[in-house]
Amino acid sequence: MMTKIFANWLMDIAKYVITALVLSTALGLQEQGWIYYVACVAFVVIVVSLAFILYRKDKDINRNNT
Repeated sequence: MMTKIFANWLMDIAKYVITALVLSTALGLQEQGWIYYVACVAFVVIVVSLAFILYRKDKDINRNNT
């Protein structure tokens, strides 16, 4: 149960990072945009991968308990 909650939280963090990147690009607040894009994409990939691992772990735990 706790792993699923943490995985949901990680997915929310990834959505917030993407939203911040889109908004800052739309408002023209980035001078060197490609650096931010690479850093944000790398961060989001890591966070989403960790969230999927936790979802899978929670699914396996629930399957074994039933």
